[in-house]
Amino acid sequence: MVYQDVLKVIHSLVYISNRVGYTVAVSRRLKRLMMYVCGDSGPFDEFNPFFVARQKLGLELLYALNKRPMNMNKICSILKISRKQAMKLLNSWTGINAIREESGVYHVNFAIFTKEDLMILAQTSEPIASELVERIGNHAERIISLAKDFSAAKQVQTEKLLFAALGCFILDWSGLKTLEEEKLLVKNKPQPGNRNYLLFAREEVDQKTALRLYDKMYWGSHSDTSDAYTFTSFGDHQGIRYAFPDVLWTLQASHKAAQSFFKSPSWMIEKISTITQLCSKKMLRDTAFLLFRLNAEETISIKELTENSVEIWMRNLVRLLEDMNYIVCEKGQLKLNYPIFADDDKKIVEQIADIILPLVTQTMRQNYSTLERALSNTTPVRNKIAFNEVLNEAWHWIFAQTNKILAEKGFLYTPPKKRAEEARYIAWVAKFSFP
Repeated sequence: MVYQDVLKVIHSLVYISNRVGYTVAVSRRLKRLMMYVCGDSGPFDEFNPFFVARQKLGLELLYALNKRPMNMNKICSILKISRKQAMKLLNSWTGINAIREESGVYHVNFAIFTKEDLMILAQTSEPIASELVERIGNHAERIISLAKDFSAAKQVQTEKLLFAALGCFILDWSGLKTLEEEKLLVKNKPQPGNRNYLLFAREEVDQKTALRLYDKMYWGSHSDTSDAYTFTSFGDHQGIRYAFPDVLWTLQASHKAAQSFFKSPSWMIEKISTITQLCSKKMLRDTAFLLFRLNAEETISIKELTENSVEIWMRNLVRLLEDMNYIVCEKGQLKLNYPIFADDDKKIVEQIADIILPLVTQTMRQNYSTLERALSNTTPVRNKIAFNEVLNEAWHWIFAQTNKILAEKGFLYTPPKKRAEEARYIAWVAKFSFP
């Protein structure tokens, strides 16, 4: 999902990527909500929706209000809490515009999708995605020709390069920007605390339904920038990712767990955080240096690289990057496995975008009335959430389905599911930001 920030594992598991964040809570009726943002939810404070969601019964309140607006007495009755507790919860959510009050009645003020809504989104998006795939297919020869000019094309499969360039850079990141410029949807909006994001939530579904809805839906980008290098992982959200920046976000969040588990004083936690950040920065810098050296030299002898390295650090880093699938070793030679995008590669991405983005606009314009009819009975629309905000979510489903179909056709790479708990994804490093 196009969905900007930093992973934090505090209290309960919370993912906040450069594009998307999640937090999950179990309601009294065993319903679960997964919350996410499109945009930047900012520092982890009282204006951050994931911080607010940590409260006991915070997401249960949203779940209840999404079913029907309620007054204070009804909220207290449903959640079995006092008026004081209810007011504290309501104030925290109204403080970030997630709940609105009208004449003593409280309403959810952002799009929350039920299981039934998700089914509608899936069914509606698939034929529209197929239409976009057909249009893209008409330009396949030109797109592939351009992709073969990427600096890493001699080492990395064209399908992987396009998975990143077309699937993420263009459909995910540029698609929203373009559709917002065309006034077809909104990408994000100003929020309290000097933030800029759209907030969403969806009902968690059973494993069988989740597999049917989300498997191979390539819509989730996690990005972080260090020393002018942007590290990204991209794929579906059916599991964890053993890639940068994901693993370092988890590491950076671990000092909070140490505070709870070891009862460390706050000053010690700050020191641990500083050390962790320094180690993470060195790892990313050295990773980028090695990968871009491989990109320039095409192959490097593993013997030469490790023997000439005084530090054991480099030998261990090579083993790690091989284990993470960034590089492979063939007959003693190291080469790239995941894409690398150098400065000049941005021009190629822009050339492909010039082909794809008009097709995106055309497809969305021609299907606007179809989307309007299909989504008219979804919960967010019934709750009077602006339709251009609902279309933000719809576009995610459409481009994810587009990526899925293009991968099935062999035009884009199909990431394997390496472990049961792991998502389908690839990762890369870019020397530029996009768009």
